[in-house]
Amino acid sequence: MDTRHIPPASIAARWNASDQAVDLVIDGRAVIDIVDPQKQWGVSPFARRFRRAAARGWLSRYRGVFDGRDERLLEGELEIAVCGACGDRGCGNLAVYVDMDADTVVWRQPHWAGDDEEDDEEPGPDDPESLLPQVLVFGRAEYDAALADAERFINRPGWRRETPEAAIWPNWLRNRFTRLWAK
Repeated sequence: MDTRHIPPASIAARWNASDQAVDLVIDGRAVIDIVDPQKQWGVSPFARRFRRAAARGWLSRYRGVFDGRDERLLEGELEIAVCGACGDRGCGNLAVYVDMDADTVVWRQPHWAGDDEEDDEEPGPDDPESLLPQVLVFGRAEYDAALADAERFINRPGWRRETPEAAIWPNWLRNRFTRLWAK
């Protein structure tokens, strides 16, 4: 795809205190505010509600390292807004395809991750697929600087280290077996 005639967009990272997340900001607007202006379903993949390891995994994919990616994602598929409850692709994550070279990073074709259905229906005007431009071009240095800022936020103290399920197992087991022993 020839992107020489597409003006580059600016990109930065900032802390979003209300969502407790690192937002990537394109031309002055957070990605999540562009694709989910009503705050109905999504959050940045760099939200504190997700484990630090998950946030770092997403960050490596933003950098073009797709080793260890979810096998349900295609090569070069990048999730830019994820389910606010769990971040699982099955819940409906918005993705783009990413292409990188030494000078530029291109995000193209916003779509629902894993949506491989041949659907002739065009997305509506309020569909997140329609709200993000079909092609975004970033300067590589600015893109890398934004990701470095995101990484600094992710490395701050207070990020979750375990899954919430692991944290509740001891109580679940105690409650489960206490009821059995009481019988």
